[in-house]
Amino acid sequence: MRRTNTWRLRSASDGNDAIDESSASSAEDSQPIMQSTLQPAAAAAEPTPTQLMSMMGTSPRRIFLSGISSTAIALSANFFGVTSNVLSALPEEFSEKSGLDTFYPRGDYKRVIVQSTNNAGIASNAGKCSFLIPKEWVADTSLALAQAQRQARALDYSMTNGQQQQTNIVLPDAAYGPPGNRDRQGLSNGDTNVSVIVNNGLRNFSLATSLGSDPTSAAEVLLSSKYAPRKGSPKLVSAVAETRGEEGNTVLVYQFEYTVDRGEKAKPLQAISVVAGSRAGDAFITLTVVSTQEEWDSNPIVDERLRRVASSFKLV
Repeated sequence: MRRTNTWRLRSASDGNDAIDESSASSAEDSQPIMQSTLQPAAAAAEPTPTQLMSMMGTSPRRIFLSGISSTAIALSANFFGVTSNVLSALPEEFSEKSGLDTFYPRGDYKRVIVQSTNNAGIASNAGKCSFLIPKEWVADTSLALAQAQRQARALDYSMTNGQQQQTNIVLPDAAYGPPGNRDRQGLSNGDTNVSVIVNNGLRNFSLATSLGSDPTSAAEVLLSSKYAPRKGSPKLVSAVAETRGEEGNTVLVYQFEYTVDRGEKAKPLQAISVVAGSRAGDAFITLTVVSTQEEWDSNPIVDERLRRVASSFKLV
């Protein structure tokens, strides 16, 4: 009996061992099956980029529109000068024809367009012109004030004769200069500037017939007339005749350079004037860029900029 029980106990223990071994082996065999079954499910559970954007409340269309909008805002605001850099990479003819260089500087310059106005302040296309100015230059505030005062006098019939005679003074239609040159009243007070005078209401005017075909003789006539500087004695340095404008639509211009001696009270000036007649013969336009002779001679940057302003003048 003891031997039988012992054998049975051993058999039972061996059976348990066998059961444990079989269960362990079946568990091991089932693990790869479970892993292979779970792997596709885990891969399918990963969200796609579209689902991720949907969870963030956006979409590819919104991202595209946001990129387009931000680019347009950066270009329109000239953010970090990006628009100016783009214009600098494009041909100057494109910037000028599109008019973009009147809103955004192209390189170191920006373009301005000048129209004449009558005493009532009404703009006229006669003698309309354009030219470049350094991008940091601003409009002359003293000129704007003088033009406003002249318009006010034209409407006030109680002015005395002495005050009415002041309206005979020729005022430029536009003037620009470096910022910061201000007097105590905040008005422009600098010797470096560019100004444009448009005399409209003419008939059949042309440089060749009205002033002569010789630019030197024409310059001497202008420097001795009412268009000459009111203070100082001008002295002609050089004069040339040029044709400017697009092919098939050019116009004759006279460009002359001169100095103005203002005596001991102020430094002598040096200036370049460009004169032209409108294509319709109804206007006479004068552009003058001026600075002290000391600035012209001692500062090459000033010399280059002022000559660039004068050479860029053209009728539009």
